[in-house]
Amino acid sequence: MSSCLFFKNQSNQQLNNVLENEQQQTNSYRIQIETLTNEIETLEHALNELRQEKNELLIAKVNNDQDEDERNVVRQLIQEKEECEQQIKELRKQIKHINEGKEHIQEDFENISKQLTQINHDKNQLQDEKVQLSNDINSLKQQLDDLNKDKEQQINELNQELFSEREQYISINTKLENDFRQANDNHKQEMERLDTSFQENNLKSTEKLNKLEIEINELKESIHQQEELLNETKLHLNNVQREKDNQDKELGNNKQAIDGLELRISQLSIELDKKNKSIDRLTAHIRRSIDQVNKTQQYIQHNVYTSQMNILAIIEQSEQESQKIRSETLEEIHQEFTNYLSVVHTIIVDNKTKLTKQTEAQQNTEKLWNKLQTEHNQLTKEYDEEKQKFETQINELHNSLLKVSESLTEVTQAADRQREKCENQIASLEHELTNVQSDLESRTKKYEMQFSALTENLATVRGELKAAHEKLVHFEQVKIEKADLHTRLIASQDESQVLLDRSLTSENRSEKLLLENGQLAKKNSDLESALQEIAREYQSLQIYTNTITQRRWLNDHDVHECMKCNQTFSLTQRKHHCRSCGNIFCDTCSSKTAIVAAASKKPQRVCDQCFKELTP
Repeated sequence: MSSCLFFKNQSNQQLNNVLENEQQQTNSYRIQIETLTNEIETLEHALNELRQEKNELLIAKVNNDQDEDERNVVRQLIQEKEECEQQIKELRKQIKHINEGKEHIQEDFENISKQLTQINHDKNQLQDEKVQLSNDINSLKQQLDDLNKDKEQQINELNQELFSEREQYISINTKLENDFRQANDNHKQEMERLDTSFQENNLKSTEKLNKLEIEINELKESIHQQEELLNETKLHLNNVQREKDNQDKELGNNKQAIDGLELRISQLSIELDKKNKSIDRLTAHIRRSIDQVNKTQQYIQHNVYTSQMNILAIIEQSEQESQKIRSETLEEIHQEFTNYLSVVHTIIVDNKTKLTKQTEAQQNTEKLWNKLQTEHNQLTKEYDEEKQKFETQINELHNSLLKVSESLTEVTQAADRQREKCENQIASLEHELTNVQSDLESRTKKYEMQFSALTENLATVRGELKAAHEKLVHFEQVKIEKADLHTRLIASQDESQVLLDRSLTSENRSEKLLLENGQLAKKNSDLESALQEIAREYQSLQIYTNTITQRRWLNDHDVHECMKCNQTFSLTQRKHHCRSCGNIFCDTCSSKTAIVAAASKKPQRVCDQCFKELTP
């Protein structure tokens, strides 16, 4: 790993040196281009001065010479000179275009150099991340090894403790069994003696023996409980062993994951080598492009120099040969420049595609790094949780073992005490039996009385307990109902608050609506009055239109008397039509005039009724 990093650092340094040299060369090319442009400007200025002098000389010759042939020659020379000037202008434009192309190429080269520096920076970052990943993986391996060692030590200690506890349990169990056998043998012997000697008082002695048997059964039950506790501890230890096996499996899985990460790191290193190779290819391609640029610049400089010499020779000698040479050189320069631009364009496109691929690879590496970080965090969390679980389990086992040892010591002490009690009781039974026979009759009576009283008390207590239980049930039901009522009350309070808010908002809205209603009522009344007026006007207009539509121009033969005064028409009393309604009237009834139609401004004959309607 270290040797690979060393070689990569050397390659990076070499690339940086190459880039610096190329930048220095570009700066020198810029300076040369600026000097060439300055020289071209000075030459152009000198050419302009020579042209002016030549024009003056030609004009002077034209004024002095009077021959038409010479004038024609001079005119041809002037035309050729103007054509040369136009060609020189075109050459200047082409030179400017070439300079602009050079500037674009230099800008593209600078962008490519910036991209290369960015790629180198990204490559260094990837190398640093790779080193960090390798360090993290080594630290994880060390932590896992330490964990495995600690767990193995803990498991060995637990196994040793379990083995020692099992031996102690076996020894204690054997002692208890021997003691129990001895107690049983002694008890059997004493029972046989009591059976032979005290057959008459067998019933009384059996009660004592039953008590002893109950105590022995209690001892057996306590021993059985201790055995159950030991079985539980065994089960717990088996569970611990299973958990240990599971953790060993998890450790194996973690090792597999680490192996996968190492494979991934090797793949990333291969990808980095590929990227370095692609960067080397880019640098070689850029060097080739720079060499092409240098060749084109040299060729352009040579062509510019030849064009300048040709221009001077053309001004002195002839213009036709210079035109051919210039056209050929310009075509060659144009073709070379277009070829160079196409090459540069392809280089830029390739660099862009490679940069996109590198950015995608960088994004993939970042995603992998994030995944590794998340997996590392999860592993650390799981390790901490498992460590805490193991510590708690160990503490619980230690406490349970202490409890078992204490309970075993207590059981042994209790067994010794019970043995001593049994011996003392057996010794005292012989003395007490005589006294017991005399006391039994009196005690049996007392016990019978007490038993009857106790049964009565039990019956009363049971009744009271039932009543208390019923009260408790009723009280719990009341509590539940109270809680339900409390929740309902809270809900109803919330609902009432919401309803109050809604009522306030509705009151505000109702007030606003009442104000709007009043305004709308006023508007409605105004509109109704306006509508009534409009209806009246409409009715009057309808009546008027009906009258107008009903009017027609009456025929002279149909009417024989005035339609107002009913005078019969004669030669002296002639018929006159009203120009508004079309009816026929006499002269007096149709003597008034008014403007009938808007088209005619002259007043015409109308009847009295139409005069009233037409005049305002």
